[in-house]
Amino acid sequence: MFRHHHRLYTRILFAADLAVAFAALYFSYHARFYLVRFSPLEVSQFFHANLLPFSAYLSYLVLLSPVWILMLMATQGYSNLLSRPLSRQAARVLNFVVLMGILIGFINYSLMLEISRPVFFGFLSLTAVGLIFNRLGVRWVLLTRNLNEYSRIRILIVGTDARAREIGRTLEESKMWGTHVAGYVRHDDDPEEDAQGLPVVGSVSDLPLLIQERSPADEIIFTDIHKRDFASFEQLARLCESLGIKTRVVAELFPTSTSKISLEFLDDLPLVTFSTVPEHNLSTIAKRILDFFIALVGLIVFAPLLAIVAAAVKFTSPGPVFYRQIRCGLYGREFELIKFRTMIDGAEDRLWEIRHLNEMDGPVFKMRNDPRVTPLGRFLRKFSVDELPQLWNVLKGEMSVVGPRAPLPEEVEHYRTHQRRRLSVRPGITCLWQVSGRNDIDFQRWMDMDLQYIDNWSLWLDLEIMLKTIPAVFTGRGAR
Repeated sequence: MFRHHHRLYTRILFAADLAVAFAALYFSYHARFYLVRFSPLEVSQFFHANLLPFSAYLSYLVLLSPVWILMLMATQGYSNLLSRPLSRQAARVLNFVVLMGILIGFINYSLMLEISRPVFFGFLSLTAVGLIFNRLGVRWVLLTRNLNEYSRIRILIVGTDARAREIGRTLEESKMWGTHVAGYVRHDDDPEEDAQGLPVVGSVSDLPLLIQERSPADEIIFTDIHKRDFASFEQLARLCESLGIKTRVVAELFPTSTSKISLEFLDDLPLVTFSTVPEHNLSTIAKRILDFFIALVGLIVFAPLLAIVAAAVKFTSPGPVFYRQIRCGLYGREFELIKFRTMIDGAEDRLWEIRHLNEMDGPVFKMRNDPRVTPLGRFLRKFSVDELPQLWNVLKGEMSVVGPRAPLPEEVEHYRTHQRRRLSVRPGITCLWQVSGRNDIDFQRWMDMDLQYIDNWSLWLDLEIMLKTIPAVFTGRGAR
C-alpha cells in the first residue's frame, strides 16, 4: 500500500505501544496495592508485606525504556506489521512479552531489586493485552474507511496495459486501507479490445470532462507517461492540481530488479532514489545503538575470559596474542580486524605451500585440517572464541554484531559484479552463513545468503540470527 499511509499508522501504533508500558505498570501496581489492602487476611498473607513505592517502579521503567524500544522494534517488525494477519501480529506480541519477561526477571535477580511478583506478572499480562488491543484498534480504524462509498478513496488508473492491471489488482487487494478502483482510462490510440474485462470509464481525451463534471476520482494514477505525449500529461496534471485531485505517476523510467525507489529532497530539489540497501532510518540507528551496547557489555562481561585466552595463546605458542589483518568493510573501506591468534606465527607466509589443498570453491581459502593451526587455536576456532576481540571493531563502528563476514581485499578482487553488493553494509561477527553451517556451505551459496540478508534486513532478523548463533557456537557446526 502507499508507504506514507503505512508510515502514519505504524507511527501511531508505535506511540500507542510505548504508552501501553506505562499504563500496564500503573494498573498492575495499583491492583497489587489495593488487593492486599482491601482483601481478606487469608488472601493478603500470600503477598509480601513490603511494596516499593510506585515512583521506584516508574524509575525502573524509564531506565529500561531504551531496551523496551529496541525490543519492540526488533520483534514487531513495524515496517510490515499492519499487512500481517492478526494471528501473526499476536505471535509477535507474545515473542516480545516473553523476551522482556526473561530480561526483566534476569535484571531483578541480578540486582536484587525486590520487584513484586504480582506486579511483574500483572505488568507482562497487561502489556500483552494492551499491545493486542492497539492492533485491533488500528485495524478497526482502517476498516471504518470501508463502511460506505463516501468513506473510500476513489482512484482512476490511466492505462490498460499489464502494469495498469497489476496496479489495480494491488489496490483491490489493499481494500483495508480504504482504496477503491473507480475505473480505468484507456489511451486514445489503444485498441478497445486491450481493455477487455476492465471497467473502462473513457479515454484520455474524455478525462478533463470526467473529472470536472462527474468527479469520479479522488486520485489519478498515470502508468506510462514516458511512452506517451508528455505535453498532454502536463495539461492533465495542471487540471488535477487546480481541482485538488491527487496525481501519481509510475516511476519506471529506469529498469530495476531489486532496487527500492524513493523520492527525496535536497532542499527543494526532488530526487528519485534507487537503493538496494536498508534505508537510513530509525531501525538502522537502533541497530548501531544495539551494536554499541552489545559490544560494550560483551567486552566487560567477557573480560576475564579474554584475559585467560590471551594468556593461553601467549604461553602455548610463540608469537603475538592477537592476529591483526586488513579486511574490507563498508563499501570496501579497509580496516584492521582483530582476532586471537590461532595459527603459528608467520602462517601467511606458508599459505602457498598448502593452497592446492583448498576445500572451498571461489577465492576463499578453507581447509578442515590446516597444519598451520595450533592445538589451542583449533579449539578456539571450533567455538568461535577467537572472534571475541572483534567486539572492539564493533565498538569502533568498523563492524556490526550481525552482517556479512569481512572479506580480504584479494578475495574482493575476484568477486563478480553482483557479489560486491555484500559490501554495501557493515560486516558482522555473525551472519546467516555462520548459523547455517559455515564452511559446509559452498562459496556461491554463501554469497547468495549475504545478499538475501541485505534484501530482507530487519532488527528482528538480526535478533533471530543472534539467537541462532548461540547453539551454532556451542555445537561448533561447520567450523574448520
